[in-house]
Amino acid sequence: MEHRPPLEGQRLNLGTRILDAAGLAGLDPDQWDSLGRHALVENPFYSRQYLLAGLETIDRAAGLRAFEIRTADDRLVALFPFVRRWGIACGARNLYQFSGTPLIHKDHAPSVVVAWLDAIASGRLPRVWRLRDLRTEGPLAALIAGLAAHRGMATAAVNGYRRPVLTRLAGGLEQHLGTAIAKSRRKDIERAVRRLREQGELRFERCDTADAVQRRIEQFLALERAGWKGAGGSAFLCRADDAAFARAAFAGIPGRQCLASMDSLLLDDRPIAFSINIASGNTAFTPKCTYDETYRKWSPGLVLEYLVIERFYGDGRFSAMDSATTVDGHVVEGLWNETAPMGELFVGLSGSTRLAALFAAAHAKAKSMAKKLLSRIARGRH
Repeated sequence: MEHRPPLEGQRLNLGTRILDAAGLAGLDPDQWDSLGRHALVENPFYSRQYLLAGLETIDRAAGLRAFEIRTADDRLVALFPFVRRWGIACGARNLYQFSGTPLIHKDHAPSVVVAWLDAIASGRLPRVWRLRDLRTEGPLAALIAGLAAHRGMATAAVNGYRRPVLTRLAGGLEQHLGTAIAKSRRKDIERAVRRLREQGELRFERCDTADAVQRRIEQFLALERAGWKGAGGSAFLCRADDAAFARAAFAGIPGRQCLASMDSLLLDDRPIAFSINIASGNTAFTPKCTYDETYRKWSPGLVLEYLVIERFYGDGRFSAMDSATTVDGHVVEGLWNETAPMGELFVGLSGSTRLAALFAAAHAKAKSMAKKLLSRIARGRH
């Protein structure tokens, strides 16, 4: 039997409003945090700490707004952060946000999506929405598509790619090592571990207290700046606002739980590789990593990723990990066991939505072709 999402008969008495940046900053922190923990699809990039870090730094002039939905007893059950570009509502996304999935309470998802679609159809909201870096075969995409079709509205998924995801196999770490990682790659990692141990005491560390994360974040920033990202001008410390964003987004808000945890590979207690995790539920996202390039020949970043898998199976803190990449090809491919289909989801009135999706797909294709051409030219010069 074909599965259909709940349609009518699911409505709640919901209140909606559009918030500006000041309204977002004034939202009750406990309600916002609770919404993140109970979201149908987790997205810590729309958590209070992360979104406000952007508003205070790199997104000050972005024109960020949010569509807020509340129950009759004033509980926050949805938040759709967006910016308006050429008449289209684009899910809020800066250089360091890797998911445009709105926060929707899992217990009220059908009613929330209905209220959002009704606001689009009525003209209260822009008539076309563009949600980037969303799981195109996930529960939210299916719910939106079903409810939009019921209302004669359109959805279109474009610019697809696959994102590595780590999930827990029933057979534990041994099954993972035997099925997800090629034998040749395991040998390469084991060889790198041995060579690093010849240089000193090697250990893995995960810290999640505010003081410890703040200390490691500063070391992360310095290590990133010293490497190829620093040379290319893309490290956080290359721009004051970006560095301020990293400190605010990852290192924590005074008096509140720290959003991030830091995984570190330590050699004689000195960090030689870092991976940042952020989570507002049971899934850890890994948006940033770096390593000490003086140890490049021993692959410290790869060793750290291997140890992260061991920790994932060892402590049970997270039910899944998301690589938070926005393109195909990532260091954890061949280490993690699954991939998730990702892309951009356009939602809105039929004609405009399909046209906007076609334009976005054509633009992405042209951009990719131009990048390949420039790469060939650069190789030819050398």
